[in-house]
Amino acid sequence: MLDQLAQALGYALISVRRFLKQIGYCRSYTHNGKWYTLHDSPEFDRDGLWHYRGIGFSKHGSLTATIDHLLARSPAGLSASQLAQKLGPPCHDVLTRLHQAGRLDRVRLAGRFHYLAADPKLNRQQREQAALAPPPSPTNSLSAQTALWILVEHIKDPALSFEQLASRLQEQRYVAVAPQSIRELFREHDLKKTPGTLS
Repeated sequence: MLDQLAQALGYALISVRRFLKQIGYCRSYTHNGKWYTLHDSPEFDRDGLWHYRGIGFSKHGSLTATIDHLLARSPAGLSASQLAQKLGPPCHDVLTRLHQAGRLDRVRLAGRFHYLAADPKLNRQQREQAALAPPPSPTNSLSAQTALWILVEHIKDPALSFEQLASRLQEQRYVAVAPQSIRELFREHDLKKTPGTLS
């Protein structure tokens, strides 16, 4: 963070900002953009994203710019859970604000919102593709972020069943996960599903 850099270097914030501008940096799209890293540190994936200790950085800059990019390159648009899988933190509130501001479009598919680009030509193509696509189903492969969310929810309420954990993730994180995938996660890491403990 800037204040940490300023304290470590013994310079004022304005000087640290000038130094960063001179050498090049990336600013996080998570945590309200409070984290900085040198421009050559991130190892971006094919979506232009890099995560380090739960902090997200994007080639495209801010969270809204990153959502714009992801939607623009998706033939059929993306659901909130698909975006959360890519971005890390749930972004339902941001998506709602962007839709209200006309920055993106959305349609309801299988009872859930599906987000599309605002560009009229691309929007028309995505609407056609989205209408033809099968309804989203819970994923069987878990990302590291999703596995972490599962463990966090389990620690908060160890009495939840695998089905209830899957429902909790859908309601609070907008991520669809099959209960069997959660069961496999516990089995692979030798975690016993008993109240009050993960061991």
